[in-house]
Amino acid sequence: MEFRVWTELIQQSQGALHVFLPLLDRGLDAVVHRLTDGEYIPLQVKGRTSAVNGFVEIVIPASELIDDRALIIAGLLTAEGLGPKLLVVDEATFKSRASRSFVQSVEVYAASFSMDSATSHWRPYLVPRERLGERLLGSPPPIPALESVEETVLPPIDRYARWLGFLGEAEVVRRLAENPELDVFRPFPDLEMVEVLTRNRITHRYCGLQVKTGVPTEAHDGEARIPIRKATLVPAPTTNIAALAWIAEQRQFADEFLLIPTTELVGVAVEGGAHLFLNFHPHSQERTRLDPYRRALSDLGQLAEDFCRSH
Repeated sequence: MEFRVWTELIQQSQGALHVFLPLLDRGLDAVVHRLTDGEYIPLQVKGRTSAVNGFVEIVIPASELIDDRALIIAGLLTAEGLGPKLLVVDEATFKSRASRSFVQSVEVYAASFSMDSATSHWRPYLVPRERLGERLLGSPPPIPALESVEETVLPPIDRYARWLGFLGEAEVVRRLAENPELDVFRPFPDLEMVEVLTRNRITHRYCGLQVKTGVPTEAHDGEARIPIRKATLVPAPTTNIAALAWIAEQRQFADEFLLIPTTELVGVAVEGGAHLFLNFHPHSQERTRLDPYRRALSDLGQLAEDFCRSH
């Protein structure tokens, strides 16, 4: 059911809705990034394989309703795919209209809706399957959206760089997961600037990270020359660059990294044709314009939490 919904959202929006899936499931099935305005939309998906007397029945424990702004998408999943209509309603409205009861001392909310009833109080929240993407976009998908996705496809790069890039993302995910106040998501598919998304469980705010890695070399005076492709750079207040330096002889990342808001990147990076470059020398005694962005890698989880509280 979930992947049917993700497919509809991506296809109908022509790439303007980008799905992030949780690495640790603690209530949300996904967060959708609406690229038209940068908004992040938390989602829960509930499916049933059959209707009872023409009604789809869903029951959700109160403990799973963790964000009043999150959208619930519920409906039928048959052998032919999603049903003709889906219930799309935010959690606050769902709780106000659903039946509340206790089942074996567990508080639950239940809803029963028909695809055809003209009198059901759920009718205003029923959306035709083919308009699901429009419901989340708030308008028809922009025509250039698909073209912009095609333009950002990167050329093939060498296996070592791919391995190191993956290792950097895994390191960032591990550090973020150490903080129990953060939910961590990865994009599906990986088509935009944000590669790792965190959500503060208290403030319900977001911190997006693009992870970049490099290797300090003698040829660059001990600096890691970290490229950022201009074509895929989309500065946003909620998006940051996390730049890590891989110390090959120690087989680990340096314990100092760069955390740079994308809105400030142009002012500190070095121009280089199709790329911007961060020339990062971990623990260098030489003063540079990167100094305000030097952070301890061990603090990444706390830094992301603080960012989500202040933005």
